[in-house]
Amino acid sequence: MEEGTIAALSTPLGRGGIAVIRISGDLAQTITKEIIEGVPEKIIDRKAVHSFITESGKRIEECVYTFFRSPNSYTGEDIVEISIHSNPHLSEAVLNLVFGRGAREALPGEFTYRAFKNNKIDLIQAESVNELINANSKYYAEMKFGNLEGKLSIFLEDLKKELVNLAVKVESIIEFQEDQSLEEIEFTPELESSIKGISRIISGYRFNEVLDKGLKVIIVGKANVGKSSLFNSLLLEERSITSSIPGTTRDFIREKIFIEGYPVELMDVAGINSGSVDDIEKLGISRSLDLVKDSDAVIFLLDGSIDLDDNDRSIYDLIKEKEQIIFINKSDNLKDGVIESVSEEFNSSKVFQLSVLNNTGMEKVYEFIASIINEIGEDKAEISVNLRQKNLLMEISDSLINVKRMIKAGKTDIELTAEEVRTCVTNIGRLLGEVTNEDILGKIFSNFCVGK
Repeated sequence: MEEGTIAALSTPLGRGGIAVIRISGDLAQTITKEIIEGVPEKIIDRKAVHSFITESGKRIEECVYTFFRSPNSYTGEDIVEISIHSNPHLSEAVLNLVFGRGAREALPGEFTYRAFKNNKIDLIQAESVNELINANSKYYAEMKFGNLEGKLSIFLEDLKKELVNLAVKVESIIEFQEDQSLEEIEFTPELESSIKGISRIISGYRFNEVLDKGLKVIIVGKANVGKSSLFNSLLLEERSITSSIPGTTRDFIREKIFIEGYPVELMDVAGINSGSVDDIEKLGISRSLDLVKDSDAVIFLLDGSIDLDDNDRSIYDLIKEKEQIIFINKSDNLKDGVIESVSEEFNSSKVFQLSVLNNTGMEKVYEFIASIINEIGEDKAEISVNLRQKNLLMEISDSLINVKRMIKAGKTDIELTAEEVRTCVTNIGRLLGEVTNEDILGKIFSNFCVGK
């Protein structure tokens, strides 16, 4: 990313209460004095001041500006934040004044990138800024705020200190002892604890995904069993078209709901008919099968007013390896012996009656989804990681386990031990951003919004 003074709108574009324009860099003070009325020669630090934006000596907008002096600012540079009324035309006009006086438009994530480069935050904290902004649930936001506060960074810094101490001992043996044995070196309890801690963090990654993206739950069944009606009932709105005509849903509909505070991505898919000859219907069925493979849990819906058929059996074969529950819908018009035949045919204890029409049995649907979330949540960790962090932690864990094995063996290739310790330290540096190439940094910060 380029140097110079940058500026951008830090609040969403649109009409609202206020818009905040952020300026960071050496020209921040100068630009402020040129476009805002009555700014003193020495701007007071961290004090919100009421004034007016001017252009060619004419007031064009009311504002409140706040100055943050380097290095005690978000980016570590001089920063000015200007609050104005949130109108897109006013925001554009003020930004044009700023750009006309030597600032340039900030690139995505450039404010946070500068905070990282100026050692205000490490890379884990920088990533957490974006993940916190885009969090899809309260719980995920709380975990990302923990990383922003430094939970994962502190854990890694403590591990790094232990590894550096170990590296000194190993390198001393290599350098000064003829009998190069690891028998005098201890794999400390702190390192042992770190292996367990990393394992907990990695095992909690799946739960973190659910917190962020949502548990993927798909409703399947043959045409006209009531999938769309169940979908609408769970959403509490008419989102999916329902009809007595089989095959109304030709594609899939996806919506997000929240159960016990956790996001759930609910999908209503085309009815699966193994004997379909309609090209459009066959395409919808094909997409349904792909979504089944990618789902976390399946709600299998059957029509309780008729007997099981080969189509029902074919669908069950597709989902039997998935976490699933079977609901016999239309329980208000239940045919004799259907419940018994379903339980026996599919050898399942999770068979329940449901009447979407009369809204009975719906509590079992919620209980099923909640049970999946709770099951995944048993492995949750206090520290949340993204995919990049998880992969590096796995490499660190593998290296730590190798070091432990070598030390326990005593007589081993000490050079290999030293290399494994160095690998651990390097990967911690990559996690924290101490050892990272510009391509990786560019990819990380390109996912940010412009004003952050």
